[in-house]
Amino acid sequence: MIQNEHQYKVTKGEIDKLQQVIDKLQEQSNMPPSQLAAMQNSFQTQIDRMQMEIQEYEDLKVGKVEITMGSIEDLPKVLIQKRISLGMTQKELATKLGIKEQMVQRYEASGYESIGLGRLMEVWNALSVSIPMMTVS
Repeated sequence: MIQNEHQYKVTKGEIDKLQQVIDKLQEQSNMPPSQLAAMQNSFQTQIDRMQMEIQEYEDLKVGKVEITMGSIEDLPKVLIQKRISLGMTQKELATKLGIKEQMVQRYEASGYESIGLGRLMEVWNALSVSIPMMTVS
């Protein structure tokens, strides 16, 4: 999942590089056709995955994605999606929390694994996250 503008730009650059590799492979006449096709398909699969990530990031930024949480395991992704959908950078979230941007980057990169409950509640509140309450039986 793309989490910030830097990753967005890097991913776009990687797609361009992979497309160049595919184009160069097509110029290879000394490679067996089946091997050439397999290599092209492999690179195209990577490009398709990255394009999906780019589309998800762009859709989040313009509010086209409904953010849902099916279980507690979805919480890290929900927090990242909510930040992006608010148009908030990692730096802006860090400022709101009174911490360094690198800390937010670490939280998100690790799926918020190392965050304490108190800080998690601060992130939740800073992002104004709301989800429907579920009844526990």
